[in-house]
Amino acid sequence: MNRRDFIKITTISAAGVLLPIKYVQANDKESLKPTLITPNNDFFALHLGDIPAIDLKSWKLAITGHVERVTILTYDDILRMKAITRMYTLTCIGDVVGGNLIGNAKWMGVLMQEVLNKAGVKKDVKEVILRGADGYNTSVPIEDALHEDALLAYKMNGETLPPEHGYPLRFLCPKHYGTKNPKWLVNIELTPNDYKGYWEKQGWDDEALVQIKSGIGRPESKEIIEAKKYTVSGYAFDGGNHGGIAKVEVSIDDGKTWNEADIWATDSPLAWSLWKYTWQVPSNNERLFITARAIAKDNTIQGEVAADGTLSGVSGLHTVEVIVKENP
Repeated sequence: MNRRDFIKITTISAAGVLLPIKYVQANDKESLKPTLITPNNDFFALHLGDIPAIDLKSWKLAITGHVERVTILTYDDILRMKAITRMYTLTCIGDVVGGNLIGNAKWMGVLMQEVLNKAGVKKDVKEVILRGADGYNTSVPIEDALHEDALLAYKMNGETLPPEHGYPLRFLCPKHYGTKNPKWLVNIELTPNDYKGYWEKQGWDDEALVQIKSGIGRPESKEIIEAKKYTVSGYAFDGGNHGGIAKVEVSIDDGKTWNEADIWATDSPLAWSLWKYTWQVPSNNERLFITARAIAKDNTIQGEVAADGTLSGVSGLHTVEVIVKENP
């Protein structure tokens, strides 16, 4: 069986119509045991309805709106532009504390600013509207679209962008949650006006800036561990919105005391940091509560209280309960 589960859920659109959402995720058992690079088959994906069937021969990207000249690009046009490779982490605004809607990949594509410069950006432009072949739409500020971190990606981990991840082209701006990283792009429209897209019209945060977060991948909840040396591990990420992750701390007494973990893998503030912490499991406790928290380079400490289901993303502390088995 494939290591992905396919779950269909529904949501109500602004017009009151039930729209299917297809959600693809890694197996729960593997969800928070990250390697630096998340394999494509394990990388979470969420989309409205079915994946668009795109014929590359007829596919085009139109840059319209407040531009000096309307520009139409083919796939070959984009491939002829200077290729850029970046390691970016993406996470979902609807993820829960300790959830697995997060992944890290190497993306290849072209700078969004290079594409926009081909069309010419008028001075009054305020936002950039992004539309996908699936009907999804959202927007980002023009400053974000012109930033050197904004990418139009056509490869993921060295492979042609998989259909569920936006083939043939998707927008990437990892400071934002996935709602601002649309797939199957067909139109980029520049506008001098404020614009609210699909999820924003339903109340989800229009900025959608990634909040500082961390997760424990090992041990799993309710796991039985022995009273000996044990290594806790997981990830931390802030989308670069606080300068990146400075350190991660772990508590094995339900937050009473904190110990600094070792960050053993990182690339940039736009990719997650992987950490581990080794300690001697005491034999005088039947149960322990292990908690992790991240601290950013601007000294922002991960929030202690963040209810699941918030429309701006969560930043609560992930706690895992373990059962201690005494050595014979």
